[in-house]
Amino acid sequence: MRLYSMISDGKIERTIEICGDNDMDDNFFRLADALSQKMEVGELSSIHPASMNPDEQGYSGAKLLRINCVYSNGKTGSFICKHTGLPERTVMQTLTEQKRGHTPFSYTDFPETDEAAWLIMQDIRPHEPIPQDHLSWKKQVATALADIHTDNLMCADKMPYLPHADEVYWKHITTQISIDHFENQCLKDKAFAAKYAGTLPKLRKRAEQFAQNMTALYREGNSLSITHGDLQSIDGDHVRCFEAKPMIIDWGFSRYAPFYIDLVDYFSQEEALWYLEELHRRGINLNKKDFDERYHIASFYPAFIYLYPALMQYNRGSDTRLEYLLSVLCEK
Repeated sequence: MRLYSMISDGKIERTIEICGDNDMDDNFFRLADALSQKMEVGELSSIHPASMNPDEQGYSGAKLLRINCVYSNGKTGSFICKHTGLPERTVMQTLTEQKRGHTPFSYTDFPETDEAAWLIMQDIRPHEPIPQDHLSWKKQVATALADIHTDNLMCADKMPYLPHADEVYWKHITTQISIDHFENQCLKDKAFAAKYAGTLPKLRKRAEQFAQNMTALYREGNSLSITHGDLQSIDGDHVRCFEAKPMIIDWGFSRYAPFYIDLVDYFSQEEALWYLEELHRRGINLNKKDFDERYHIASFYPAFIYLYPALMQYNRGSDTRLEYLLSVLCEK
């Protein structure tokens, strides 16, 4: 244990405990104290390292750690610290400042450095199950996404650090993170190639069409917003129930992109009309025909970004997800 003095205007404001291993340096206490003040949860007394489950680490490779906090008023809490890039830090800071409450409170000391830096966030653990009334729940999620998207609609000038989902990006999505992996699997696995190599022409054609269509949506411009980019189905882990409300976590894949990509895996096309109704309530006059057409264009997005995870599952003995994604990509 060691002591850390909080400094304000050159004077020691208070002293807190540093408990745990050497990784818990002064920076984490400064971050935890700043976020505690932002959340108005009390005066920080001490923080302690806490365990994380292996499945909490995700696939991005970003460093994650959990810290437990003790406050002078006797309350306790916990935060997640993530070592991440400028786009995610910027998005989380923006969403926190907008105070919608659909994303974790967050804070960073280094909002504009291009280097990876620590972001500290409210710890949203999956301890509350999704309500059994899935339709009612999805309507709440549609409201949350409409808030986020319309708050940041066509915000390129306000978010200069957020990568754009332009033509280069869509070509990357359809090749390097999807079809390229499929082709490599065909080359190294004869049994796989015998079963699936015949789909490659269809996959390449779908990839080309999808990249062209999404580039056109990007250039159209009127649906561009902050997007999460990794919102899986209701069984996924990025929309959690927190205090009976949707909380959307893990914005590491966020882009300035057509908002449709946040809808197409979580909602069916019919369910997505709840989102369209929310747009109308916010003065976005998008007609149903145009919305349906663009939803369909974007509907192939999950099949591309989850093709590689499906290949990993195939190599572990399950082809269920791969078969489903190929059926989507090879439809006429």
